[in-house]
This record gives sequence, structure tokens and C-alpha cells, in this order.
Amino acid sequence: MKAYIPVIMASLVVGCSSSESDSPIQVNSESQQDSASEQTSSDQSSNSGQSSGNQNSDVNNDSSTQDGTTNDSSTNEVGERGLYFPKSLAVASPFSDSSDEQDRQYVYRAHEARGPASPTYFWATRRIDALLSGETPLRDVFRIGSFYRNSVNADCFGPQVAYQGHPDAADPSTSSGTLPTGDLGLWLASAKNGNACAVAQTNSQLRAVRERSRMALMTLASMVSAAIDDGAGLPSEGSSVDLTTQMNSKGLADITFSSANIELASGVWQYSIGLTYTVSGSDYEIMMSMMHTPGSSATNYTGLLNFSVEGEVGVAGIEFPGGNCSQNERTLVGSLAYERNDAQMSLQSRSAVNCGHSVADAFNSDQQVDVKNKYHSTDNSDGWSENFAIFGANFNLTSLAGDYAYVWQAGVNDSHSRILNIGFNDETLENGEAHFGYGTDIDETSGLVQGFICNWAGPGNSHSLQEFTQRQFFEFDSSTNVYLGTDHRANIEYAPTNSCGYDGSGSFVFDIDASGVLGDIASEDASSAFNSDLWAPTDPTLSVAESVLARGLSIPDVPFTWPVDE
Repeated sequence: MKAYIPVIMASLVVGCSSSESDSPIQVNSESQQDSASEQTSSDQSSNSGQSSGNQNSDVNNDSSTQDGTTNDSSTNEVGERGLYFPKSLAVASPFSDSSDEQDRQYVYRAHEARGPASPTYFWATRRIDALLSGETPLRDVFRIGSFYRNSVNADCFGPQVAYQGHPDAADPSTSSGTLPTGDLGLWLASAKNGNACAVAQTNSQLRAVRERSRMALMTLASMVSAAIDDGAGLPSEGSSVDLTTQMNSKGLADITFSSANIELASGVWQYSIGLTYTVSGSDYEIMMSMMHTPGSSATNYTGLLNFSVEGEVGVAGIEFPGGNCSQNERTLVGSLAYERNDAQMSLQSRSAVNCGHSVADAFNSDQQVDVKNKYHSTDNSDGWSENFAIFGANFNLTSLAGDYAYVWQAGVNDSHSRILNIGFNDETLENGEAHFGYGTDIDETSGLVQGFICNWAGPGNSHSLQEFTQRQFFEFDSSTNVYLGTDHRANIEYAPTNSCGYDGSGSFVFDIDASGVLGDIASEDASSAFNSDLWAPTDPTLSVAESVLARGLSIPDVPFTWPVDE
């Protein structure tokens, strides 16, 4: 679906930020990121007067019910403010549970027989609402480091795998080695936390996307409460308010706001913030802006958020890694296009790391991150060079049931994108299946897996797509609060060769169980054949993509469409 958002952009102030805590410490591993969730003692103290009824609020933690009436337990103020700010908007994995967070304040209990007991999506929207209403001061929850989160792989996804006697090696000197991380897909059925690998990978990859967008929305929402509660008031049609002084008075450590404005033009609310983050005497800039077009009520709207964050390799806490850009200076750019129609939400989130600072042409004509703005050392030296990702979702705000797809590409020079397609069997989110595989270059992706590559980085590798995917069935276990994904319910096994198998006639051994030791299990034996157990279409007249759709999965219908149709 095309969201017709007016392209009315002020000049963008390029931007910066940091990690999940106030101190600029980089957090990269999945376990480290979980343990580094924001400190919440100040949140809890500032919300200590909140009634217990607010914790068991309506299904989607929205201040508006399906019929448009307000039911927020404090006042209807947030519902009214939702007319000019996007209520119930966040980005999160549908599998993610806020019990993983140190702040468990907002608990979802509407459905007993379903997936996560406290979905992170609702947790995130309530925290944004708390800033919008003025219930929580920005200084208590602002974590500059949220903008510097880097997406990481789950421990079961693409581990390092040692091998010997690789059959595709043309030279014996290259027949032994270690396959790098990130290239082997769903290698183990489950992550160490018990989740099915497809679930764990979705949660892990989306954690950074979630934190960046949430912190941007929280910061912009605080301008609304500043304008209303500090006396300036919101602008009337055709005017704007300058809130730079109010934002600087919030006392954020190492942060100086250079601009903070809300404008109302032709019925469109425009928010913009520019700030400077000072690290060891050096300044890094961050920009956030949002255009929000309200509909007939607080539950109908369209809009687009974008942001730009300056970082630097070698400076602790503000690094954006990658080997394509020759500069240490990097800029993360992100966008979130959204469209809500009552209880239905449609999102397209994009992010990429561009080479250098003060980057140009980072956003396309729709003001989304431009997937075609590719880095080239001489022709386009500030284009995107590392880690482009697109998350598409179309779902119901009551149940979170819907269509989800996540596409990412590690670098501008990669030949293919990597794709996770997620399908649920019903609105309870109790079970479903995921398909992982590869697709075209991300600048032409449709969001749908196209095939599989078994030997991405090994000797003699071929990147020709084969008619396979990795398929995994997942099912929620309420006793452990994880999505189980055992071996017998998955088609994920293969040999990292061009043929995806090994006939047992050579000297090939590879680390099947990712233990770090070759030959520690019986199947790691050069004389044993290894047949792949990947998922393949059963109807020869259908392509992989068509066969995935035939299984009931759907590609989310997103604002501005997928890149293949741009």
C-alpha cells in the first residue's frame, strides 16, 4: 500500500547518539545487549504513583478503544495528543517478550493461550506514551546509546565452522580452514536461550532496529509534552514553535540541542530535532525528523520518521563496523514509514551505514533510506557501504498477528540479500513457520526468499541460487516462555558445499554441531555421506518464492512498496 505522505522536509541536521546506558560503551553480543537493557529505577520511581490498573490495561495498550473512546487510566490526554503524534507506533519482533527487559512495568494479559506473555511491542509503545503524556521525564529514560545499537546474529545462526578436505577446493592448500560467522544460516535448531533459531535470529536482528526507532520516537514525543506542559503550546495551522530552550533544560548528559521545532503545515505535523553528542571532546551530530498526517481519529494516520547518526570506528560506544568504507567516520541513517487504519498497522523500517559524516542523498524522494545510494570509493564516496536492512510488517495491533519479513545485506559488495519470512498459523501466535534463504541484491528485493546458497564463503564457492530454503516450524511453550524448534520440525541441515551435500568419497569433515572440535560426534566422519535436508518445492511448476507463498506465508504490504517496485 502506498502511503501518500507530503514530501515537506526542512534541511536535515546530521546526527549522533550512543548506547543503551548513559555511558558510551558499545554493546554488540546478544547476551550483552540483553543484560544492558536500560536502567529503570528512575523510571519506576517517576511512575510509582501509577495505578495497578494501568499495568493490566487494554489489549494493545492504546489509549483508544476500537470504537474510538478513550480508556487510559490516567486521563484522556494521551488519546488527544495521539491526534498529532502516532499512537501505538513501534518496531519490534513479534516474538519478543518484555520480560526480557529489566523494566516489566507494562504487562499484557489479554490472551492466556498465545505467544509472549508481555510482547515487547506493547512495552515499547507504552514507554513512548509516557513521554508523550509527560508522565515520564526524558532525562529519566533517554539513552543516547540506543542509536548506536548494532544488529547481531543469534548464537545458533551462522556460527564459525571449521572444515578439512573441502571437495570444492581447487588447491589442497585451501581445502582446510574456518567458515566465517554469519554465512551459514540456521545452523543449529535452537539458540542457547531455547528459542527456535529462526525466532532467536528475528529477535536478535530486530533488537537494534527497535531501540533506535523507539529512542527517536521517545525524544520527539517529549517535545509535545514540553510544548504543552511548559506553556509554549502547539502551533496553529501555518505556524511553528521553537522548543530548543526547553529541550536543553532537560539536562541530558553530554547532549546539546541545536534545534527543536514543531510545525503544522497544510494539516501535516512536522517534528525536527538536531543535537550534538560530545564524546572525549569531539562532537557528533544527530538528526531526527518526522512528518505525521492525522486521519479522522487517533487510530488513523500515516507518516514517516527518519534519523541520521554520526559515529566513528575506534571510538568506544559509537562504532558502526564494516570493512567497505575506508574512513573511520560513519553515519547511520534510518527511516520508518508507517500507516495505521484502526487496528491494522503497516510498517517499513530501513537502516544503513553510510561512509563518512555530513552525508548527502541518504534519503530518496519518499524520504526513506535510499537503497540505491550505493558507496563507491570515487563515484559516490558517502553512499551506504555497510549493513543495509529492511523490516516490513503488516499486522493487527490487538494480537500482533500478520505478515513479517526481514531482509539484510552485510555490505554493498555482496551479491545477494539474506531474507527471513515469518508466518503464523493463527492470531494467537502460538505456532507457525519461518523460511530463511537468499534473494536478489537488496536494492531489488521483494521481501521474499528466492533460494539458497550452501557454499557462500568456502573454497570454490558458488553464489548461484539453488531451489531450497531453510524451513523451521516453531511452537510456543508457555512453561518455558520460548518458541520451540526441534530438529524433527526443521529442514535446515546441509553440507557447506556447492551441491549442499557430500558423498563420503573424499576427506571432507566439517563441524556439524558447531562445537569447535572436528570429529567429536559420529556424523563428523569423512567416510560418511551427508545428505542435505533443506526444504524444496514439491510442485516443479512453482519457483521457491511461489512455493513459499503457496504454504500460506505472505509478504507484508508496506508503505511505499518494496525496493523491487521503486
